Amino acid sequence: MTPPRAIDPRRAMNSLIGWWEDAGIETDIPVLPPAGTRTAPAARTQAPPAPPSKPAAKAPLKPHQDARAMAGSADSVEALKAVLEQYEGCALKFTATNTVFARGNPAAPLMVIGEGPGAEEDRQGAPFVGRSGQLLDRMLGAIGLDETGFHITNVVYWRPPGNRKPSSEEIEACRPFVERHIAIAKPRVILLAGGIAAQALLNTPQGIMALRGRWAEISAGGHTAPALPTFHPAFLLRRPQEKAKAWADMLSLADKLEELG
Repeated sequence: MTPPRAIDPRRAMNSLIGWWEDAGIETDIPVLPPAGTRTAPAARTQAPPAPPSKPAAKAPLKPHQDARAMAGSADSVEALKAVLEQYEGCALKFTATNTVFARGNPAAPLMVIGEGPGAEEDRQGAPFVGRSGQLLDRMLGAIGLDETGFHITNVVYWRPPGNRKPSSEEIEACRPFVERHIAIAKPRVILLAGGIAAQALLNTPQGIMALRGRWAEISAGGHTAPALPTFHPAFLLRRPQEKAKAWADMLSLADKLEELG
């Protein structure tokens, strides 16, 4: 039986560091040079003791904010936006550039509710203005709707870092404002763009593949409206083969809007 080869620790360490860097993990471990080229470390000198450091100052505590009471104090979409700007109960606000509230006509018959802002939305402070938003506008335009005929918002109002999905805690922190938005705007029909919006507002664990194209209802603040889940336009940019299903959803949406006048 051949004895196992001895592992050179220098080569093993350098290989591991290289693998970390290829994976995007930054390291500050110096790559070890070959044994023959190392120099003896200089003799250490006794460093003077560091002066005692002062304890870090604690950030002032913010008063507790009742999101539902704040949202309930608004009696118009404009007032709701102003109240939301004062709300600090969602941690996403502190990493985002802008609050992304809504765009379109607040009195429109259709409300579109998506997931959350992306990078372009965060820069401009408006929802669905990037590539996926442009596709959504074209989809709605294909059934005869422009910005006077729809009102767009999201289930969270600030961009999650790295465009990750919003957490359940972040969604719940924003929920009172989303529900109040629905209650104030009183849309005749709601389009839920993507699985996260559908799961949050329909209170279901089912994914968008099971939910899309199936009408449901959303009730908020005494107002009830039929709601249709469909694919998020960002998903359609990645999976254009699903556009036929999305088009079927648009035709169903057009029929519902015509039915309700």
